[in-house]
Amino acid sequence: MKETKHIGKISISVVCVILGILLALQLKSVKENGSVDDLSAMRIQTLQELLDEGREDKDRLEERIKELEEEIQAYREAAADENVGNDQALLSEIEHWKKAAGMTDVVGPGVEIVLNDSTSVNTTGEEANYLIHDSDILSVVNELRDAGAEALSLNGHRILATTEIRCSGSVVSINGRRTSAPFVIDAIGDTDTMFNALMMRNGVVDVLKQWSIQVEVMEVDELLIKAYDGRIEFRHAKTMTDAMLDEERDAG
Repeated sequence: MKETKHIGKISISVVCVILGILLALQLKSVKENGSVDDLSAMRIQTLQELLDEGREDKDRLEERIKELEEEIQAYREAAADENVGNDQALLSEIEHWKKAAGMTDVVGPGVEIVLNDSTSVNTTGEEANYLIHDSDILSVVNELRDAGAEALSLNGHRILATTEIRCSGSVVSINGRRTSAPFVIDAIGDTDTMFNALMMRNGVVDVLKQWSIQVEVMEVDELLIKAYDGRIEFRHAKTMTDAMLDEERDAG
């Protein structure tokens, strides 16, 4: 009997110890969860404050931009009122050089040339002779320039003094962009002069047709040639004034 009571006391003690451990673990878990919740709440509050600050900065910057734009407009109007004649002359000169540099859209009469690879049966064994190459396109472009073309484009890409036209595998690269046949060359200028230059006996069109290259030349009353849409960077070329200033700085 005594032994049974003793076992019962031990069992109760073990149960109490287990319950104590479980209660301690539960309290610890509740405390940790409370800490996490507090940390999350603090983080959300901090992020909300940063968002509010960002919005306020954005509103201030937009207001400042509006003020600066109004100031610029006021300066323009004041300059126009003081010296209208000189401003107009300067703007006209700027527009002239932008057009000459190919930086503006232009329209006018001209010719359109469409070049396509030959569809004839190859009887020479030289397949390359029946395909259009960069040299063929350059021959047409140079003939047009010699005939007074004022603006040129190839497949919609403006041709400038710095434009490269070269073979790049089975396609042609122009202004760093690859394009393939059919090649459409637009040229604005004196229509009759350019047309006759291309179609003269033993001229560029005759030579291309000898290899059965498909060539179509059309006179167009009004062509649209878009402005050059790339970037032009001068890393080595300098104006004489800049070069002289550099020499003076180096000498000093």
